[in-house]
Amino acid sequence: MLDPKKLLETLNPPQQDAVTHGDGPLLILAGAGSGKTRVITSRIAWLISQHGVDPRGIVAVTFTNKAAAEMRERAESALGHDISGAFLGTFHSFGLRILRMHAAEAGYPPSFVIYDTTDQRALVRQISRDLKVDEKEFPARQAIAIISEAKTDLISPSAMLADSHSPAAKTWAEIYREYEKRLKRAGAMDFDDLLVQVIYLFRKHPHIQEKYAQRTQHLLVDEYQDTNPIQYLMIRALAGERRNVCCVGDEDQSIYSFRGADIRNILDFERDYPDARVIKLEQNYRSTSTILAAASAVIRNNMDRHDKKLWTGNPEGEKIALHQARDDREEADLVIADMLHVSRQGHTSLRDMAILYRTNACSRLFEDRLVQKNVPYRVVGSLRFYERREIKDVLAWLRMVVQPHSDQDFLRAASVPPRGLGEKTLASVREIADRNGVSYHEATLDALRHPDALPSRAIKPLTNFIAMIRDLTTFVSSMKTKDALEQIIETIGYERYLEKSFPTDFRSRIENLGALINAAAEHDEKGAPEALAGFLDRVSLRSDTDDVEGEQGPLLMTIHSAKGLEFDHVYIVGFNEGLFPHQLSLSTPEGIEEERRLVYVAITRARRRLVLSMAQLRYNFGNAVRTLPSPFLAEIPAEVLRSTRYAPPTRKSAPTPVSRHRTPAAGTAKRAGELTYVKDAPDYSGEGAPEPGMKVRHPKFGQGLVLNIRGTGAGTTVEIRFKDYGLKRVMPKYVPLLPPE
Repeated sequence: MLDPKKLLETLNPPQQDAVTHGDGPLLILAGAGSGKTRVITSRIAWLISQHGVDPRGIVAVTFTNKAAAEMRERAESALGHDISGAFLGTFHSFGLRILRMHAAEAGYPPSFVIYDTTDQRALVRQISRDLKVDEKEFPARQAIAIISEAKTDLISPSAMLADSHSPAAKTWAEIYREYEKRLKRAGAMDFDDLLVQVIYLFRKHPHIQEKYAQRTQHLLVDEYQDTNPIQYLMIRALAGERRNVCCVGDEDQSIYSFRGADIRNILDFERDYPDARVIKLEQNYRSTSTILAAASAVIRNNMDRHDKKLWTGNPEGEKIALHQARDDREEADLVIADMLHVSRQGHTSLRDMAILYRTNACSRLFEDRLVQKNVPYRVVGSLRFYERREIKDVLAWLRMVVQPHSDQDFLRAASVPPRGLGEKTLASVREIADRNGVSYHEATLDALRHPDALPSRAIKPLTNFIAMIRDLTTFVSSMKTKDALEQIIETIGYERYLEKSFPTDFRSRIENLGALINAAAEHDEKGAPEALAGFLDRVSLRSDTDDVEGEQGPLLMTIHSAKGLEFDHVYIVGFNEGLFPHQLSLSTPEGIEEERRLVYVAITRARRRLVLSMAQLRYNFGNAVRTLPSPFLAEIPAEVLRSTRYAPPTRKSAPTPVSRHRTPAAGTAKRAGELTYVKDAPDYSGEGAPEPGMKVRHPKFGQGLVLNIRGTGAGTTVEIRFKDYGLKRVMPKYVPLLPPE
């Protein structure tokens, strides 16, 4: 049986007020490390044991099954018995429960199925084929993202179609309309429907909404700052006239707008419920007062927030170390060296340390250094760098150039980007290879000599694929690794493929390609013989040593993945302008404020020691560019910082900076360079081949001046000095050159 005195004596006064609040709306503003989970679970126990609430009248929603399970376990531990009648789970599981009970009213069979992402893609691809839609122009992934966004905004297919003002927009709307029709026909819902259909159900049948509002005696919402518009409507509907809604959150930790989270939900709580009680949890139990002072100083510069004054009874702790390296490679060396030094001193285990970065592409340097030092590590929330799809795709093409008889790389390169080589065609190639005991590449060459062995429609795409491998092999065999990778990515149109196939995260994938090119440039600087093969060997050996046995080491993760976690020692790396704030967030005040919240979340992950690291130069697609410290650094009080300038290790030559860098959006300049046109240089007309001295335009690189032409016919390569990209060699066969604008 719950002892109320014992429960309350473990809580501070504001926590006690939040737990013992009776009826009516309640907003708990829980600062970082202020014990919000303890408060929400203690409140559930208090409502049941002291406030007389039937467990069946408790609904507590959160965002992950893990958080829901922990909530239930801690509430039941406080009560001393189970609360099986209460609902503690995710928004989606609660929506599913309602829809199962009212499937008929929602227009679905009781046994409706739920389509996962794989099912959605298969359905969209079938629709595209039936509508005779070019899947390259309208990829399934992008269709799913557009449909999901429309559903979250409660936009119907007919409304989208009516608002379509271009042929492309109309096509997306038609795919959406057919998608919804076929879902209904199949008696299926997708993941978004588990929330959206509840709202439609409540609007169509108000008595059902009233039934659940009456049944929900007390509604508790965890991480309220992360709710989207549909979840907001769901909360309002369940609160009903009783309005016993308790929302727990912290707008200073709202960092998921890219997932649809709307910070206005928590900021406008008092507008929605004018009689709401607001309780602030401002005592931090996690961090030292020095770390907390830095976090508080940064976040108070945001305008869209409630005023909170976080404090702690913890010791002052050591000052925040500010490490300044010459370049990002040295930054990685020094962070890992510092980490190992602290571990050897016995102050903190490696497993209690974390490296936090703004984007996944930043992990590559730190992963490489940890492997070199034979230190085990864990990457959270993402694949290890060399296991990421886009990295494996490009490396498959590079291996085909070095060794065209690699069967697995042949199959991957034949499929990505798509080149009209379907499963039947590749099955024919495999059959020929197995019958003759040769590689897939050799089997394809043999088949093209005897085209009767292949489906007629397969001959042209196979011929083009083999020609592309041959041309690339000839073209890049004598190049440096960095240049070879850049040429492969450009020739196969890989960035365009990423943009169409991964609309929600293609920018981060392109950043990963930049990190791969940086690795290649680092390899080239070592002057290793057989540059391409040597690089592939290094990558293969590195992958083999990824899983080092022994004690679990430090965690590497983005700040988004780190939310909700805490560590004794935290390294926030890449603390430079362009990453903090990220270049893509500079266009709006809201974007800057979310970036500041990211810094706040990162700082407050640290319990005892925090290190900020930055570099004067950072490599971007293989080129060293000057960077500035993060502007957020100026918001941290100087008295809590301890600046450290490392003596750089001996290096034959320093990298030559190209320009002050602001991280480019996908498709913008990757390197700077001045273009001096020959006086009165003629413009290329677009007819025939350009000649040296002519000004031309490339679809991606923009304006340039032709310097040299090599080869003839399909094997022609053109050397061009581009205004924003410097010297490039391009193959007009694959990317035609255009007249200047």
